[in-house]
Amino acid sequence: MTVPEKSRIASIWLPFPAADSWAGAGSLLRWLCRGDFVQRDLPEEPLDSLLRLLGRRAPASGRAALRFYGQTGDKPRVWMAAADPVYLEPRLDHLFLHSLSAREFDAPSLRALFDHLHTTLASGSDADYARVGGMGYLRSDEPFDTAGLSASAVDQRVPNDWMPRGESAAAYRRQLSEIEMALHEHPVNAERMQSGRFPVNSLWLWGGGTLPELHPEPLPPLFCNDPLLLGFWRLNDSRVAGWPGSIDGCLEAAAGSFAAQIPFAVEHVDELQPALVTLRRALVERELDEVRLFFATGAELSLRRGHRWRWWRRVERSAWAEAGGLHAADS
Repeated sequence: MTVPEKSRIASIWLPFPAADSWAGAGSLLRWLCRGDFVQRDLPEEPLDSLLRLLGRRAPASGRAALRFYGQTGDKPRVWMAAADPVYLEPRLDHLFLHSLSAREFDAPSLRALFDHLHTTLASGSDADYARVGGMGYLRSDEPFDTAGLSASAVDQRVPNDWMPRGESAAAYRRQLSEIEMALHEHPVNAERMQSGRFPVNSLWLWGGGTLPELHPEPLPPLFCNDPLLLGFWRLNDSRVAGWPGSIDGCLEAAAGSFAAQIPFAVEHVDELQPALVTLRRALVERELDEVRLFFATGAELSLRRGHRWRWWRRVERSAWAEAGGLHAADS
């Protein structure tokens, strides 16, 4: 369906709470299940999700440099890759990736790991490792192929499909081998294992490249704390601000279409409910013409004002509810 040019659209990327946490959210569930639903099986970055629905394509390379720019405000002039801590779990015939987010580290532990990599691997090498806040980077004078998606996007998956292959993968695998040997039996990992946490046995190298050149095109205002999104919007000369704390804050600041990423890790629908209630009200009161929701599970929902009359779309028959592992009892 073609959307009128001046439609006010809210495009929101948000986590998906555990299925058993939706009990008692019946009216919200019924509203969501009346929207148009698409399920994407392959993982995707929030940047790709939002830009696809806005009719834009995200750059295929240079995402680490974009993230660095969004994080620091400085435009890097060198080739770099993101280098994020992961645990590659050995299973019977494959590896399984666990993304280890910045929330799982105290600053001294992460600093110790990257200082060790810098000291051990950078001497006499064309590559160097650095930590910026809770994120890691690899700078290299010799560019090489890296993974296209972040560790958080590939989390809880077999990583092979997103790693470089063929002859171009040799440099990538050589870097990984050196990293994994340097991290083996590091004191930080010994401490993590003693406390029942996953060790950092590798880094996920992704988004390699130099800062891409963009031809600025109008984008709606963005509200988020994700440095990759912030970097793209800033490089596009588009209006951007940190997450204001609520969807109400986005509506007030944007006064029309906007894009947002809810920044917290939601474990229960109670944390997400105020945002959904506000979006539903904004549709009913004609502040918005459409709400587009992107869940971390790959589910996408498009909701418009008239969808509330789709009363025959029951939760237990909804493809969205089924994809999210919800059950009729949740309604």
